[in-house]
Amino acid sequence: MSDFIRSEIVGAKIVEWYSCIIARSVDQAIHLQAEIKDMLKKMEESDQILAYYSLVEYRFNMMMDQTTDREAGDEMFNRIDPIVKSSMDNLLHYYYYFISGQHEFLQEHYRSAIKLFRKAERLLEYVKDDAEEAEFHYYMGSSLYRINQYVFASSYLEDAIVTFKRLQYTEKTIFSYNLLAGLFSETDNYEKANDILQENLVSARNYPVAEVIVLRMLGINEYRYKNYSAARGYYEKVLEKMGTETNPLITKTKYNLALTLFKLNEMETAVIFLKEGLQEAKYFNMTEFIANCSILKGLYVDENYYLIDRSLQMLKDHDLHFEIEEMADELAIYFEKQKRTDLSLKYLREAYSSKKNLLKLGVD
Repeated sequence: MSDFIRSEIVGAKIVEWYSCIIARSVDQAIHLQAEIKDMLKKMEESDQILAYYSLVEYRFNMMMDQTTDREAGDEMFNRIDPIVKSSMDNLLHYYYYFISGQHEFLQEHYRSAIKLFRKAERLLEYVKDDAEEAEFHYYMGSSLYRINQYVFASSYLEDAIVTFKRLQYTEKTIFSYNLLAGLFSETDNYEKANDILQENLVSARNYPVAEVIVLRMLGINEYRYKNYSAARGYYEKVLEKMGTETNPLITKTKYNLALTLFKLNEMETAVIFLKEGLQEAKYFNMTEFIANCSILKGLYVDENYYLIDRSLQMLKDHDLHFEIEEMADELAIYFEKQKRTDLSLKYLREAYSSKKNLLKLGVD
């Protein structure tokens, strides 16, 4: 009698593991990973199951670390690419395209992410799990949001919300509502955004990660409404709740807080948070926030216009037109107040050009 474990048994356990990841059942997901690792040592040879494991393990690490390692991810996808291409398993193809898209999304390559999600979407009929389908809708909506495709984004996010609510996936529902509030905020419907976020904050009381994400979005909404004192209060709550840990969300919040403090003319404190934010953004290799922090440094600290333009070019090089539009608008308003009409017009044109690029990009 063989001591090997049949590959289909391990495959079923990997599917169970992936379901726990989607549900954000962290303790159970950790337990299943250890169990599956042990099973793989005794499994009959199957490159296909090993490819499944590599993809789901990568998704697990994304959940645990809230970021990805670009080089490790690229190596893994290149390694399993021949196995996926030679396989007739449509579900494996779906996982490959969807998780590759998530990898690109976390690297801020939103156009690449959408192209991969489109390929995954053609295979959704082979996904027999409502939670997995809702997870897809959430990520597609998130990516479309980042290229200003608000109508399409809201449609995907609303589909995700309906399913997550029905399945009682509270944390996932909060994340989806948070992005929907962001869409309302982006389109100047601040009161609607605030209503959604205040309800979300109540729902997030027992979910620490969700709670700080909602608090940060409340700060962003207040900032856009030009209520800088309220924005500052929300950002400070995020930092207070997250403590001294190192996390990309803390880095983003320090940038947000520095920008807000500059608006409040609290220059000394703003510079402290800006310096910390820039240092951490470099540590996490966060292109968007390296550029954004450098723009603030060039504007408020060094008066270095070359640094500003070089940082905007960095955003262009990575097709981050959403961020260029926001930062160019900030610069145009700043220089208008300084009576520097030439520079104000320059950055208004930059913002307009980025908006046109976003419209031109469409959804491929």
